[in-house]
Amino acid sequence: MESKLNTSSVITEKIYPESAVVSTEKLSFSTKVSYGLGDFSSQLFWTFSGTYLTIFYTDVVGFTPAVVAMIMLFARILDGVKDPVIGMIADRTKSRHGRFRPYILYGTPLLALFSVLTFTVPSFGGNMEAKIAWAIITYIGLGVLYTVVNLPYGSLAAVMSKDPSERTALSSFRMFSSNLGTILLSTISMPLIIFFSSGTGEKVTARGYTMTAFILAAIAIPLFYLVFIKCKEVVQPVHTGKISIKQSISAIIMSKSLVCIFLILLLSLTAFFGRIGVQIYYYLYVIKRMDLISLLMPLPAIGAAIGIVLFTRLAKTFGKKKMLYFAYTGSAIALGFLYFIDYSNLPLLFIGTFVFGLMQYSTPIVIAMVPDAIDEIECQKGIRLDGTAYAATSISTKFASALGGAGTVALLGYFGYVANAEQTAEAIHGINIVVNIAPAVLYLLAIIPVMMYSLTDEKTKAIRDELDQKQVLK
Repeated sequence: MESKLNTSSVITEKIYPESAVVSTEKLSFSTKVSYGLGDFSSQLFWTFSGTYLTIFYTDVVGFTPAVVAMIMLFARILDGVKDPVIGMIADRTKSRHGRFRPYILYGTPLLALFSVLTFTVPSFGGNMEAKIAWAIITYIGLGVLYTVVNLPYGSLAAVMSKDPSERTALSSFRMFSSNLGTILLSTISMPLIIFFSSGTGEKVTARGYTMTAFILAAIAIPLFYLVFIKCKEVVQPVHTGKISIKQSISAIIMSKSLVCIFLILLLSLTAFFGRIGVQIYYYLYVIKRMDLISLLMPLPAIGAAIGIVLFTRLAKTFGKKKMLYFAYTGSAIALGFLYFIDYSNLPLLFIGTFVFGLMQYSTPIVIAMVPDAIDEIECQKGIRLDGTAYAATSISTKFASALGGAGTVALLGYFGYVANAEQTAEAIHGINIVVNIAPAVLYLLAIIPVMMYSLTDEKTKAIRDELDQKQVLK
């Protein structure tokens, strides 16, 4: 038995020679940190746009909420096509750098460029149709390039180690760093926007957003390159022959585990992104304290970072599903609390916001389920689809971002929000509903697919053992 384990621990890599390492080797702390910094960098692109693009479009460019909703929904519909395509291309990529790392190497500079262009507003002689066309092109370009870089980055977690605990650790480092990126964004973004606008805070300008996007992109590029350098691909497919597109799509759609993960992420992240996209309206027009934005906006991310450290490890003891039940129920209760408190009660506002953030430890647990589902598909179907599987989760994230952003901004219009104006009592109440009650309902709905997920730790281990045996016999 001992000799069999030793034999199966070594991967003889024929396609990617730089990836040939011992598969059971524990990943170094620096490797885990480097991997996590990839999502830190992602926040400087995607979360910045998710947080500020809506108000940039409405209050700076001058688009109506309906136009903003249209742009975001159109981009997300396109995601339903491009994400699987990019995932399948990545699965079939063969290079000396592996299947996924080349996309980080070559795609990152272009992603940085489009991040800046998205927050740039050419005058076009005041032609609003031209501005809308520019917004569609740059925002779609940003989405495509984000997928080109971030989807392969996410796929790395499934191929850097076979050890489930190491995969969970990678997911935890990723989400911890993600929240650090969100904290940085929440802390410095608005001060930078104000500084590059006029410095007084009386009026923000397009230049303020453009320069801020440029600085964030300059920080993100070297961090993504650190991921490329440190994070090697270890796990290679058992099946090395050609895989048809039909096989790929069929395997993904028929995977109950992956479908459950898709729905969990769709519902929970629609709640999360929807709230992120409109929380600034809540602070500006309901709380009416611009001076507190730099304190309140990073608070959920601070809570999430602490929650990941405190609660993620408990998944081994209590199981992933129970920890997700607790997280989503806790999120809904915290948001309900924020809805009912007096707007002027700042201590309760800070407490409720922090507790809501604390419950966001759930995301790394869900992400850690994805490699397990990938292994299950490979065991059942004989094909490994890391990129395509992560494309499915990427689509759920993008759809969540779109539904959250477009849905909440449409609700703002429904409740009578008017940009740069004193809001009516109905509009203020509506903003409170959109920011707190709507996401609370979605968190409770996310519990349903969690209940349907049936891939246990015992099943996962048995699947991994079977795949290791096939790798030895190949």
